Amino acid sequence: MQEMKIGPASAREHLLRQQSGQKMKLKEKFVEIYDMFLRVNEEYLSSSLAQTSEDQLLAIKDGINNIFLHAVQAMRDPLPQRRLHAMQTLTIVLGEIFRKKFHNWSFDVIHLLTGLSHADLVFRTLVQGLGAILGSDETLEIQVVALRLAIALACGNDNVNKNSLNEYFMQKDIFSSMIKFFMMVQSTELAFEAMALLGLLANYNKYEIQNPYLTNLAQLKDEAVLQKMCTVIVHVFDSMRKGYVEVMEDDELSTVSKLTSALSYVTGMLWNPKAQDSSATDTAFAQLPDGRVTVLLIFYDLIYSNKRFMHIYLNYSTSTANSSQQNGASTSSAPPQLASSLDATETGETGLGSFLSFSSYLLQHNRTHRSAPYTHLCLIIMLIITEDSTSISHLCSIPQTQDQISSLPLGAASGTETGGANKSNVMATVRLCRQRQPVLPKVKQARPMAAVFLDVVLGFLKHNMKKRMQVDCFRRFKILRVRLPYHWVEMWNTLQGLVKFLQSNGKAFEQQPDARDLAAETIDLVNYFVTFGDLIMPDPASLYALYYEIIRSGIEPFSDLAKQFSIAVQPPLPAPLPHHDLTSRNRLNLAGSPSPSSSPVTTPPQSALSSPSPAPASILSSPLSSFQNSYRSPSPMSAVALAAVSSSQQQRVIIIDLSNINQVYTFFFTHLLTWRDASPTRSLGPDLVTTIIKTHYQDLTLVPIPLDAFLGQRQSRSAAVSVGLKGLNGGGNGAAAAGVAGPHPGWDGYSEVPGKVPFFRQLTRWVVADLRAVSKEHAFLVAEGGKAATVPLNRQ
Repeated sequence: MQEMKIGPASAREHLLRQQSGQKMKLKEKFVEIYDMFLRVNEEYLSSSLAQTSEDQLLAIKDGINNIFLHAVQAMRDPLPQRRLHAMQTLTIVLGEIFRKKFHNWSFDVIHLLTGLSHADLVFRTLVQGLGAILGSDETLEIQVVALRLAIALACGNDNVNKNSLNEYFMQKDIFSSMIKFFMMVQSTELAFEAMALLGLLANYNKYEIQNPYLTNLAQLKDEAVLQKMCTVIVHVFDSMRKGYVEVMEDDELSTVSKLTSALSYVTGMLWNPKAQDSSATDTAFAQLPDGRVTVLLIFYDLIYSNKRFMHIYLNYSTSTANSSQQNGASTSSAPPQLASSLDATETGETGLGSFLSFSSYLLQHNRTHRSAPYTHLCLIIMLIITEDSTSISHLCSIPQTQDQISSLPLGAASGTETGGANKSNVMATVRLCRQRQPVLPKVKQARPMAAVFLDVVLGFLKHNMKKRMQVDCFRRFKILRVRLPYHWVEMWNTLQGLVKFLQSNGKAFEQQPDARDLAAETIDLVNYFVTFGDLIMPDPASLYALYYEIIRSGIEPFSDLAKQFSIAVQPPLPAPLPHHDLTSRNRLNLAGSPSPSSSPVTTPPQSALSSPSPAPASILSSPLSSFQNSYRSPSPMSAVALAAVSSSQQQRVIIIDLSNINQVYTFFFTHLLTWRDASPTRSLGPDLVTTIIKTHYQDLTLVPIPLDAFLGQRQSRSAAVSVGLKGLNGGGNGAAAAGVAGPHPGWDGYSEVPGKVPFFRQLTRWVVADLRAVSKEHAFLVAEGGKAATVPLNRQ
């Protein structure tokens, strides 16, 4: 780049470092020779630019042009001090100018910084210089300033896709330089910033261009790099979870928690002053998570597009990672490892466990516009993991005997791989959020990760039912094909609560396009458990509890919900039974809503794993079986995982089948009527109702729907099914009849395009703001000196 002289004196006078106690301007010749030798007065330079209006800046654009061009050129100066001061100056100038509200942002910013004629040359040189510094053997101090300058440049506009300066990062790919810096740095905070920047650049116009950063992330196979990424991600999740715990300790086994409970009981006062005022606690929770939550973006990209990373992350535990570092410490070619700040008590954290643990806190405290998109993203990541065929061994590998369960460690520990899964990642204890009531039962023993998934999802459901809830986040569930030990009573109570919530607040959701699908999928999920519960329940008691809930609520909540959201029911339901005959509390104790502690069926113990499964109920022939061969098989995995699918499609006809739900209600309710008539003086309580269910279960007849056919109804646009829809409910709802017949999107496999495009465009706005803020915070802590103990600025 051609040498250019410093601009007019008026610009220099306003921007150069202020001299203490002096108002004299520096002589121009002195500035030309020594300007980049001077230590940058960041506070003064920043405040001066902040106090200058947009029009005033444009009036002195020639001077700003020259200063900016000179600083870019100084980045290649042989003197380290000049390179350092040049990048510090650029970071401040860019940051303050980017905050201005120009009428034509991209045009005015480029016009102000470089002029249109020099823009391509200057910014290409700038990005190329950043890549050269980050990938070189420069001192860490200079490299850190280069990283912060790159972040300031990439985060210039809140809308990353409208920041035209990021186009120069696409033209001058610095991915390899960023990875080299990432592997050399010891600080977890700096490693996080490098990862977060890569994640942001990978999402720049990724739907319009061939983004080299996204491609490189998807093709990244280096074991050492991926392993270190796992270490950084786990550390960040652990640190963010600690932020929630610092506001409110929820570990019932901790000494502090026990002492707090004792003092609260005796004195009526809480030990934690913050907890004395619920508003103060709510305010503290509203500030969480901190800006490091932006790591979720690159974590999503890696989980979604890089199968190798998925495998390494599912097998990752901090105990095995630490062992690997110690074993490789003597290898001279091995790169320096992270200066991890994990507590000694957390050295057994698994990768999947750390993500689920943090997610449980984030999902239960989802109360702000800022936390909403990150909550959404967590649910999508959970969905991707459950849909991946390689995750089955990590989520649903269940020991067959109690001895095998008891022999497993309570925390994660290293072990040999079985079926592609580390034993420590198959059965583990994971700390989940217990800061909001009602809480799920606390499980002290190691259990399958699929059960942890279910707890995280149920926690989200329980604490996010509100009139302004994120309907798209409630969408999607996948099917379980394994007998999973779990407190299924909580599942039934939560699903019944969701059905009643949607029913009572239907008008509030009429304008939300995903509400119909959510209502249909909720009913379908209950129908699935009713129809195939004997294939997945670990013991009969769990299935009896589901039947009890259906008898208690009746069929009306399901049929009314379908009617309210214009969902077709086929075949039509028969006339309802006289449910009101048994609603009197002194005759049949079913009208109340029992709490889990008073439920007629207790949570199945771990010994239930070896219990015999309930005998399958007898079935009748079904017209659906004729379509069985036209349906595709579902993903064989697991569990109820909720995530989002934005749907802007034309309203279509949705069919649900309530036959089996109605059959369970009718069959057992008829037996209850018979018992009442035979014993008019006795009261039907929960225990007796459960006994009647158990006695007559063998005689229950359900409509047979093959599992693949059941899923296929939502996955296939079968011509036969579509034809059948045309005559459905002949004179029924005009809106539904005029719609387009189609499957429930929630039953299809996850795909980012096209359904998630609007979501990710909006998400990157929050990522930009959070990454910009956390980078400034880390820079401030380092500048303060000694306050950032976990941000060492030296290498071994």
